[in-house]
Amino acid sequence: MTCGFCVRFRGVFAATLLTALAAFPLASPAAADQAREAVGLFVQSCLRYVEDSGDLRAWIDETPQLRKFAPRQAQAFLDGRRGDVWSAANDSGLFALVLFNDDTCTVMAQQASADQVSLVFSEYVRRKNLPLDKVGDRREFVRSIDQREETYRSSDGRILYEVVLITSKSPRAEVQAVLTTRPNR
Repeated sequence: MTCGFCVRFRGVFAATLLTALAAFPLASPAAADQAREAVGLFVQSCLRYVEDSGDLRAWIDETPQLRKFAPRQAQAFLDGRRGDVWSAANDSGLFALVLFNDDTCTVMAQQASADQVSLVFSEYVRRKNLPLDKVGDRREFVRSIDQREETYRSSDGRILYEVVLITSKSPRAEVQAVLTTRPNR
């Protein structure tokens, strides 16, 4: 995934979610911890079911808080690839769960503290003693928006995979956190 991924959805993410969710009132995002929500959704979906997308789809089907986007709305998140997208908006903010046909799974947060996303995720990995090794951490500017990309690789399990966290501190980045699992092929 290129770092331009986050920037490309500037405005589209918010407009698509806000349009799709106009009927669902939300509390102030400042009232809750968006970083913990984003990482929590990522952990209970993408990370938990990284070895079996069938089980992930079953979990999604059993989770009534997730609302599937219509194909036209989903295209804004799929970037020309095939897959499905669900809204996971709640009182903490606007979130999306994306499952691509190649078993890549992504959680996006419109707003989330970049530092907190990184901290919450690394603490979860440490606390659960997950077989994930941090193999990359770089910062760069994409279209004048700062981004940090952290890459982890699994060292154990039925399949090997990568976890990529892309975060931005910029208030101009409509997508401030993108957390992804993908098979390490």
